Amino acid sequence: MTGPILSLAMSGAATAEDRPVPRPERTSRAAVVAARLVAVLAAVAAAAAVALPLATGGGWAADLFRTPEPVVAPSFAAAAAVLVGMPAARRLAWLLLVVAASAGAYVLASSIAAAGPSSLADWARSWTWIPGLLVTTAVLPHVVPYGRPLPGVWRAVAAAAAAFTVLSTAVTAVAAAAGIRFQPFSTPLFTVPLLVLVLAGVVSVVVRVRRGGPGERRQLAWVGYGLVIAVVATFTAPPWAVAIAVLAVPLGLAVAATRYRLYDIDLVVDRTLVGLALLAGSALVYAAVTGWAGALFGASSPVAGFVAAFSVALVFHPLHLAVRRAVARLFRGRRPDPAELRQRVSRAVADAGSPSEALSAGAAEVARALALPAVAVEVPLPDGGTATVSAGRTPDAADGAIELPLRLHGEAVARLRVLPPRGRDVLPPPDRRALEEMAEALTAPAYAVRLASALDASRTELLTAREDERRRLRRDLHDGLGPQLAAAVMTLDTAASALGRGDIERADRLVTAGRNDVGEAVRDVRQLVEGLRPPSLDDLGLVETLRAGAAALGGRERDPDERRPQITVEAGALPPLPAATEVAALRIAQEAILNAVRHAEASRIRVVLHAAPDGLELDVLDDGRGIPSDAGREVRSGGGGVGLGSMRERAAELGGSLSVTALDPAGTRVHALLPLEESR
Repeated sequence: MTGPILSLAMSGAATAEDRPVPRPERTSRAAVVAARLVAVLAAVAAAAAVALPLATGGGWAADLFRTPEPVVAPSFAAAAAVLVGMPAARRLAWLLLVVAASAGAYVLASSIAAAGPSSLADWARSWTWIPGLLVTTAVLPHVVPYGRPLPGVWRAVAAAAAAFTVLSTAVTAVAAAAGIRFQPFSTPLFTVPLLVLVLAGVVSVVVRVRRGGPGERRQLAWVGYGLVIAVVATFTAPPWAVAIAVLAVPLGLAVAATRYRLYDIDLVVDRTLVGLALLAGSALVYAAVTGWAGALFGASSPVAGFVAAFSVALVFHPLHLAVRRAVARLFRGRRPDPAELRQRVSRAVADAGSPSEALSAGAAEVARALALPAVAVEVPLPDGGTATVSAGRTPDAADGAIELPLRLHGEAVARLRVLPPRGRDVLPPPDRRALEEMAEALTAPAYAVRLASALDASRTELLTAREDERRRLRRDLHDGLGPQLAAAVMTLDTAASALGRGDIERADRLVTAGRNDVGEAVRDVRQLVEGLRPPSLDDLGLVETLRAGAAALGGRERDPDERRPQITVEAGALPPLPAATEVAALRIAQEAILNAVRHAEASRIRVVLHAAPDGLELDVLDDGRGIPSDAGREVRSGGGGVGLGSMRERAAELGGSLSVTALDPAGTRVHALLPLEESR
C-alpha cells in the first residue's frame, strides 16, 4: 500500500502550497478526559494480560506475543492520548483509541481464557480483534492525516468501511453469543469486501498524495513508512520482531500529525533501506563464505568462521558505497543526497588555485549535480561593479532564473542565480534543499573573491599614490629646489669672479643674493620634509604637536573679534605609536579641525585621543552647524567632499576606519580608529 505513497511523497514534483489544515472541531474538556481514560484502560488491560501469567506462574505469557496486540494496545493508546489534545487530530485520535481498546480487550480476554475455563473470556476473544484490524486496514487510510476523508465519493467509501467494521464486529459477536463458531476469514462474505475496502483505501491515499501539497505528502509518507515496516515485519520477521515493528505505526501517525516538518522522511527512508540492504548483503556473504570454507576446511573448523568474518569485513565498505548509490538512484535518480553534494562542491572549491577558480569550479559542480542549464554567482565588488562567475550561459531574470542570496556573518556577500531544467518554472523541493546545501559551500569563495578584488583595488590605489608622491617630489626637486641651488651656485661663482677683480661691493651683493637663494632652498627642503613627516612629531610627539597647532589656529581663549574657535586637545596615556599611525592621526585631526572652522563655523572644538584594545581612537567633536540634511546620507555612506575622502583614505591605508556622524542638538563627530601595530 505504501510504495506509491513513498515514491510520490519524495518525488517533490508538486509545487502547490500545503493545503490548510481543516478547521478543528470544538471538543469539550470532558471528552478529552474520557478519551485519555479509555487510553489508560486499554494500556492497563494489556499490562494486566501480561501480568496474569507472571503472577500465577502460568506458561502462556510467551503465547500472548504471538500476535502484536500486547504492543498495539499501549502504543496506540499513548499516541491517541497525545493526539486527542490537538484539535486538528482529534478524529484520528478517536480511531486510534478504537484500535487500542480492541487490542487491549482481545489480549486480556486471551490471557483470562488461557488461565482457565471462562465463557465470557472465550466470547470476547472471538470478536474483539475485529475492530482493531478493520479500522487499521480499511478506515485509517481514508482519514489520514487529519481524520477526515476526501470529499465526494470518498466520503461514501469511508462510511462503507466504517459500516463494514461495525457490521462484521456485531455479526461475529452475536454468532459467538449464540454458540455459532464463526470464522470471518473462512468466508468470502468477509474477505472479498475487506479486500475491496483495503484497495479503496490505497487508492484514496494515492489520490490524496497527488492532490496534496508538499507538507501533506510528508505527513502521508511518515504514515506509509510506519505501515511498511509493520507489514514487512509481519511476513518476514519472528513474532517478537513483529511486536516491535508494530510500534512504527502509531509513531508514524504521531509524527505525521505533530512533527513532520522537523524530520526529513527522505533521509529516514534512505538510511533505513541502506541499513536493511547492508544487513541482508552481509548475511548473504557470510552464509556463502561459511558454506564454501566449511566444505574446504571442514564444518567444525574455526577457520571457516574466521574466513567468513574476514570476507564480510572486506566487502562491507564497497558494499556500503554501492548500496548508498543504489538507494540514492531509487529515490533521486542519479542524484546523491544533499550532504554528499555539498561535500563535492567543497572538494571542488578546495582543489582550486584561486578564489575565482574556486567559485567557477563550485558553480560548475552545482550545475552538474542538479543538471541545471545555467548557474552563475554574482559578487558585488567594493568599487560598485559586479564579478560574475558562471557555468554555462549567464542566467537572466527574464528567463525565470531563481536567485538565492549567499550570506556570511549575517551579510549578503553574493547572489546565486540558477536556471531551472527545461520545461520547469521552479526547482522541485528536494533539488531546492540540495541547492541550499551547496550554496553554503560557495559562500566562502564568493567572499574571498570580494576580498581579493578589494585587495587589488587597494594595492592599485597604494601604487598610484606612491607614484603620485614620487612625481610630486620629482617636480618639486626639479622645478623648485634644483633651479634655486643652481642659481645660488651661479651667483656665488659670479661673486668669486667679482672678488678676484677687486670689486668688493659687487661681490658683497652677489654673496647676499646667493645666501638668500640658499635660504629659500632650505625652506623648500623643510616644506618637503614636512609633507613627508612633520619634524614636530619626532620633537614633541603627537599630542603636543596637536596642541601647538590648536594654539596657533584658535587657542584656549576665544577672541570674539576675530571669531577664532576654542580648541582643546585631551589625551590619556598613549603607548608608543607607529610612525604611520602618528602621521595619519595628525593629518585626520588637522583636516577635521579645518573643516569645523571653515565650513561648520564651530566655536568649540575638542580633540580626544585614547588607546583602545583594538587601536588608537581619535575623536574630533565640534558644536558647529553639523551635517546638512541633504548631504547626511552621502557623508555617512562614504561620500562627501575632498577632505572627508582624504581622511577616509588615510584611515583605510592603515587598515583602520573613519566615520562622520551628527551630534545632538548640533555639531559633528569625526571618529577614527587606527591600528596600534605596524601592518606587515
